[in-house]
Amino acid sequence: MTIYTLGLPTDRIYQATWIVVGLVAFTIDRPWQDHLRVVRDWLPLVAALVVYDLSRGFAHRLGMPVRAEELVSVESWLFGGAIPTVWLQEHLIAPTGELPWWTLLTGIVYTSHFVVPWVVAAVFYVYSRSVWSGYMLRVLLLSYLGLVTYVLLPSVPPWLAAEGDVISGSVGRVAGFGFGVVPTDISTRWLEAQSNPVAALPSLHAGFALLVAVALWPFAKNVWWRALLAAYPLAMAFVLVYGGEHYVVDVLAGWAYVGLATFLARAWEVRTTAPPGPVVTAARPRRRW
Repeated sequence: MTIYTLGLPTDRIYQATWIVVGLVAFTIDRPWQDHLRVVRDWLPLVAALVVYDLSRGFAHRLGMPVRAEELVSVESWLFGGAIPTVWLQEHLIAPTGELPWWTLLTGIVYTSHFVVPWVVAAVFYVYSRSVWSGYMLRVLLLSYLGLVTYVLLPSVPPWLAAEGDVISGSVGRVAGFGFGVVPTDISTRWLEAQSNPVAALPSLHAGFALLVAVALWPFAKNVWWRALLAAYPLAMAFVLVYGGEHYVVDVLAGWAYVGLATFLARAWEVRTTAPPGPVVTAARPRRRW
């Protein structure tokens, strides 16, 4: 009923409420001190992510030059003069503008960014607090690495570059957010209101999809599960580029940031868990008899 009236839990506070309530309900037979610990564990992390959400909206207001032509030039150089987003939309969308039947699938993939990373976090918390803390450290690092880049190098996505005539022709936001139930223009306006329009580079949609796959990989013993995990970031990459949300360059940068976040997290973990060095004690003076 809550999802029907309020929608999917995409807002950070809304998500946190769902997760904490769900974790408490899942372990309802435990002492109240354990339930209090759930709130204590999640609250600082959620607060840090809320700060991220509030801060990124101000990134494009700090006076840094916005990059538009540069990304188009790099993308065109990589693909022999073509822009993959434009090419995909020209070949996959009917001339009448009617979206293909599989738009529901691309909508599910795109929308999973708002849900899947946090479901994985909740599962990890139940499974192992140490696994959860390592995962959340990487989530925070990836988020704030992206935020720093948005502040220093604000960049526009393909759909906005087309509106500014940096890309010739029209580029629609056709990833399928809204699942075809909500009209495209309404879902697009919602995305524009909720997102930072100059946060194209890196793509954190692509980054989080890869982070989820990497985090779950050690637990996927079946070849089919591993194939699904490998397909997830690739499917997200296709949806982002085809949907006009990101360039291929943005996707590659998002994946590279996952590598950087993982490196920094491991360095921190090694430093904080390193065994203490040998204890050096002063030699006792010899006793003279």
